[in-house]
Formats: sequence, C-alpha cells, structure tokens
Amino acid sequence: MKYFIDGYNLLFYLFHTNEKLEVQRNLVIDFIKENSTFLNGKIYLIFDGHKNVNVIPSRKYLNNITIIYTPKNQTADEYIIEKLSFLSETANITVVTSDRSLKMNCVNLNAQTKSIDEFLEFLDKKKKTFKKNETFNFEENVEDTKEEIERLLKIFEEKYNNL
Repeated sequence: MKYFIDGYNLLFYLFHTNEKLEVQRNLVIDFIKENSTFLNGKIYLIFDGHKNVNVIPSRKYLNNITIIYTPKNQTADEYIIEKLSFLSETANITVVTSDRSLKMNCVNLNAQTKSIDEFLEFLDKKKKTFKKNETFNFEENVEDTKEEIERLLKIFEEKYNNL
C-alpha cells in the first residue's frame, strides 16, 4: 500500500498553535515517523512548497517515508493529482486528505481516500491490533534448563557427525 498524505491538511487538523509553520511541519513529520510502522507501506508526506524556488519538488527520505515539498507554483493537491494521473495502477494508493475537491479527483483516478479523521481512526485500530498481537518476550519466558541444553547438544552433535 502507498499513502499520499496531504501534509498541511494533516498539520492544520492536528495543531492549533501559534508555533512557526516549520516547527509544526516537523511535529507532523515526527508524528508520521512514529506511526509509520503501523502503515505497512510507502508513505509520501506532501507539503506545498511555498518558498520553494525550484521547478522540481524537493525531497527528504526517512526509511519508508518520502517528504515532498512541491515545486514553485504547485500545490500539494495539484502534485498528488498529477502523480496519480501518470500511474497505471492507483488502486493500491490511499490519499489522506479532508479536502473534498482533492478526494473527488482521487476517486476519479481510482485511488482510495481517507479523511484525516478516518486516517487517525485507522491508525488507532492498527495500534490496538498491534498491541493485542504482540508476542511474548522470548528471553523473559523461556528458561534454558539443563535437560533442554543437553537435548539441543545431542541434536547438534548428531548433525555434525553426519556431515
């Protein structure tokens, strides 16, 4: 699965502070980074590149996250629509935005969409499922008894002697 996340849409949903925009952007990046393990896929976090003077987008990479600042005179919405329109397969892409116009365009391009609310609920469910399915800590729950060590040693010696 690939996720195209409308960065400022998420930022303005999560934060209502007087902090500088750069600080808030970094908080959104940290939020996505902390939750990326629950998403099982490639994440594209797309921000309008208001101050970008380049005609190509700038990118930063963090594991399975690509942070994109759109080029001069292109919004994140326009960037997302452009990318989707060039892809032959969009069914495995989820666009995360609460922007109605962007959602309609993405649906017309056969991409899935989630509003910011739906995305945050989806993350919560993933976290709860992950916590439920956590496996036991092997080191804490297994005791190496003398009998177990002898059994394993015997198996090892038999395999070694048959080489």
